[in-house]
Amino acid sequence: MVDFKAKKHSVLETLKKELSRGFLEREYTVSGHKFKLHTLNEEEESWADGFTRSTTVMASITSRKAPRLAVAISAIDDIPVDKLFDYPDDMPKEVQVELNTNNIARKYWIRDQVLYFFAEDSNRAFIVDLFDKLAELEKERDEALKVLPS
Repeated sequence: MVDFKAKKHSVLETLKKELSRGFLEREYTVSGHKFKLHTLNEEEESWADGFTRSTTVMASITSRKAPRLAVAISAIDDIPVDKLFDYPDDMPKEVQVELNTNNIARKYWIRDQVLYFFAEDSNRAFIVDLFDKLAELEKERDEALKVLPS
């Protein structure tokens, strides 16, 4: 019996290909808007964890949602997240040049802008609903990793 390898459902092959990229990506609709979310890699998780308050368990749980979403959102209503923000008029030209030529600095600036957006509106219900979708995606990734051979 052990000598016979089972045929895999095509969904497992699709997951295997997606996971080989290092993340899963899906689109979800929340509050009438389409969000493209992806699972976080180690660097993204570390960045998000830097914003987590650890004064109480509840503070830790609630403060981790917005930063994780700030990293996980790839697009909103088919607009890539890096196209959602323009430089403010008072931003010095040398800072703009740095952000335009340094992809890492730009990536962090965009993440910060998404996080500021969440903080401005403070729409907790929306953040919770969107975070629930990210949690679904992370669960899908974890379940896929369990069944796929390493």
